[in-house]
Amino acid sequence: MPESQSPPKRFKLAALIIIPLVVIGGALAYAHQGGMHQGPMSAERIEMHLDHLAAMLTKAGASDAQKAQIDGILRPAFASLQGVRDEHHATLVQFHEVMLAPSIDRAKMESLRAAQIKALDDASRNLVTAVEDAAEVLSPEQRAALAEEIRKHHGG
Repeated sequence: MPESQSPPKRFKLAALIIIPLVVIGGALAYAHQGGMHQGPMSAERIEMHLDHLAAMLTKAGASDAQKAQIDGILRPAFASLQGVRDEHHATLVQFHEVMLAPSIDRAKMESLRAAQIKALDDASRNLVTAVEDAAEVLSPEQRAALAEEIRKHHGG
């Protein structure tokens, strides 16, 4: 057996590859279970965010009609985030299948990566558009008051 392929060197190489994958995989699993700052955008969390926003909008002087209009704009955008999260989990299953195959299909991995980036970019774009649309429902004075409420909420 050549020196460069001795069992100890192969073990070191495998460890250098496997250990970071395990650490990253564990961190991703922790984040997906809600262990990170905000947690996943579940239906309950969407309701919580929208209820909290409604309370801040009340303090900012928004009418019930404005609050209902803003809810109608933001609710579908938040729901689309849930869909992206669900798609991400399905893609992780596919990614793991590719990684565990006898040979690595690089084209498939790239396809999965590109699809994830596109889905996240689309969701981000839709969310920003929804926030812009919601902001236009308010007067400049109401937006300023809402911004102050948000600063207070985040300790600023």
